[in-house]
Amino acid sequence: MNCFFCQDDMVDGTTTYMADLENCVVIIKNVPCHRCSQCGVESFSADIAQKIEEIFDKLKNKLTKIAVVNFSNQAA
Repeated sequence: MNCFFCQDDMVDGTTTYMADLENCVVIIKNVPCHRCSQCGVESFSADIAQKIEEIFDKLKNKLTKIAVVNFSNQAA
C-alpha cells in the first residue's frame, strides 16, 4: 500500500485517535492504522473505522467530560 500524499510505503502501526463529541472528548489509544514511513499520514481500514464509530456510539451518551479507552478493550 502506498501513501496517497507522497506515494511512499505505508506500514502497520497503532495511533491515538481523538474526537470532540457534543458532550465529551474521547481519546482511543492503540488504534490499528497504516502510517506513511515518510510523511507520517495515517489511515484506517474500513473495519477499524466502523469499530471506532461503534465505540463512539457506546460512549457518547454515557460521558460528560473526557474518556480515554484502549481500542482492543472496546472493539471486542
